[in-house]
Amino acid sequence: MKPDVSNTQPVIDPRLMRILACPRCHSGLRLNGRGLFCNAGHRFPVIDGVPVFIIPEAEQTISVALASHDAANNGFGSPLYVETLGLSGAERREIDKRWAEKGAADRIDPVISYLVGATSGLGYKKLVGRMADYPIPRIPTGPGEGQFLLDLGCGWGRWSISAARNGWNVVGIDPSLGALMAARRAFKGEPGVMFACGDARFLPFRSDAFRSVFSYSVLQHFSEKDAERALAEAGRVLQRGGASHIQMAHLGGLRARYVLSRPGYEKAGVFRVRYWSLDSLRTVFGERIGRSVLVPEAFGGLGLLFEDWRHVSTGAKFLIAVSEFLKRFTRYFQPLIRLADSVFVVSVKS
Repeated sequence: MKPDVSNTQPVIDPRLMRILACPRCHSGLRLNGRGLFCNAGHRFPVIDGVPVFIIPEAEQTISVALASHDAANNGFGSPLYVETLGLSGAERREIDKRWAEKGAADRIDPVISYLVGATSGLGYKKLVGRMADYPIPRIPTGPGEGQFLLDLGCGWGRWSISAARNGWNVVGIDPSLGALMAARRAFKGEPGVMFACGDARFLPFRSDAFRSVFSYSVLQHFSEKDAERALAEAGRVLQRGGASHIQMAHLGGLRARYVLSRPGYEKAGVFRVRYWSLDSLRTVFGERIGRSVLVPEAFGGLGLLFEDWRHVSTGAKFLIAVSEFLKRFTRYFQPLIRLADSVFVVSVKS
């Protein structure tokens, strides 16, 4: 489906416009009827208030990025942009069907109803397409008091909404245009949230724009080279004294050892989970952002959030209970973190 394209001026939230910069040269951007332009002449389209900053000549970390670039520039796929979601053909067809039937005026956006299985852990698999409400977790960044937080790889926006409800002005960035459009539809009443389509390695923001950078289940999928580049960008846009909270997968975790021993691990594709040692995390984050400490996030798997308890399967409930117990015990016996499958790396920019 091709949207009606006019010469009217695209609209971007003024708060977002003030901190945007070209992801190629970091120069300022100006807005006209054809999108955003920097002084070097680079152009970036704007779709329904969401600027699209995908750099097509760069090697992509995930295929949906180029699909988003093409959709934004040729105007096809509106309003769902299902080709940018990274879902199977059957799932995309089901989303289109539900949207056409307007059965999604049910309470759950049809895109999110299917994305939740891909973005919220194995415990959600049986709930794909059958969610009753949006699972919003509790973000561990503390209150925002109106300051800016960047949510790297925000997907359909669950962490962005959590941060906004905790007082932050939130900018969520993700390479999937379809996921961002779903977030805008689902949470259009949330005044503290803005979105941009882009790449964590080439952030379209001015230096020192954010007081906090947050990321969950994103950089753990990047190669070491790409992760380091994204962390350097996070450090660039973070204000001095600001903190980042970034979740990563740990090499020595209880379940990590099983996953890494499976013969299909290396064949899982470019977006498979990469596991880091604790020492490597401290070193790389310290070099790219600043002094870093590690906090256990989950034992026995990835994506085990206590706030998701009522949504997930019985097996996931058991794992969450075990994980919560071990996280509490780690407060008294710090070496136990060596068995955590997932950690938050908390870094302060000096």
